[in-house]
Amino acid sequence: MKKHSDSLTSTQLAIIIMGTILGVSMLAIPRAIIDKVGNAAPLASLVGIGLSSIGLLGLIYLGKRFPQHTFIGYNKIILGKTIGSLFMIVYLMLSVILIGLDTRQFAEVLVGGLLPNTPIHFSIFFMLLLCAVINYSNVSTFAYIHFFYLPLIILPLLVVILPTFKDIEYYHLLPINGHNLSLNGFMSGVVTMMGGISNYFVISMVIPYLKNPKKNAKGGIWGFFIGTFLVLLLNTVALGAFGDQKILEMMWPTLVLARMVEVPGEIVARIDAIFIISWIFAVFTTLLSYYFIVVRGVAEMINSKNYRFISVGTFLIAFLIALIPSDIYDVYNYLLFLWVGGVIFYILYVILLVVLAKVLRKKGSAV
Repeated sequence: MKKHSDSLTSTQLAIIIMGTILGVSMLAIPRAIIDKVGNAAPLASLVGIGLSSIGLLGLIYLGKRFPQHTFIGYNKIILGKTIGSLFMIVYLMLSVILIGLDTRQFAEVLVGGLLPNTPIHFSIFFMLLLCAVINYSNVSTFAYIHFFYLPLIILPLLVVILPTFKDIEYYHLLPINGHNLSLNGFMSGVVTMMGGISNYFVISMVIPYLKNPKKNAKGGIWGFFIGTFLVLLLNTVALGAFGDQKILEMMWPTLVLARMVEVPGEIVARIDAIFIISWIFAVFTTLLSYYFIVVRGVAEMINSKNYRFISVGTFLIAFLIALIPSDIYDVYNYLLFLWVGGVIFYILYVILLVVLAKVLRKKGSAV
């Protein structure tokens, strides 16, 4: 691909990754992991972060080796046009499905927690429409949107997490390796965590737009570890405050944590409402990154600059996918399946690309 006139800094890259990781799953991921491993949730989350970093480092390595190419481009160079395109079709299809399911999850939470009288179709439609009308021809605009919304995501999250430290019962966190937990059981929690934070893969589509792609490691690593640390902190606080048994009675533990926060002087009556609004911003930035992957990826595959047409097509497909689950339980069943299957596919595939690039001595042109 040719270098575009707009470019990103390493700090913008870090912000994009943080804004993408801190998204839809923030409400449900504590319960999903604790359901698998109980008291071992913090340890499983930590191991999941460590294993996910393998995929991150692989993408950073490929970004340095192919500084002018996105994930789409260097796939074709390493595997050949036909095989590389087939794998990329699968990758882009998974991204579209995640757009649909994450939007449905957003709509279910919105109807259940903030706007109970709003038809769920409206929430799905307007969130997808908001993502679809963004100008994807300018990567800088994409970065500025993430930059603007990140403080509105992180600050309310910290307002929820930090005050609830006083409610932690430390015996809820023991034993740290769980109660009679098998290795397979533990790894199921690890993979769930990996799936919940796997959206850092957006890095593979933005590295070529960095001012210096060969120095992308710093921004990518900082963004990944800050974002995942906040998720780890959230999982730990939720377990410590409620315990592994009580938390299984909750659909969205993070929302319950927000309801526990008391502001001195009762200046703010409902922190949970403010948190949901903040969470909506987080959903938007995550979906925006998925949209960016799909729109720019499809455009590169078919060698087109008609981003608006591709964006509208993505909107229609994602809207139909969002209507498939019958309820929120169906949504989470689909998501957990995709998280497990998707993260294994992503990580193994990146490792395969790294190995083949080295063995076959494939390399992109310098910037």
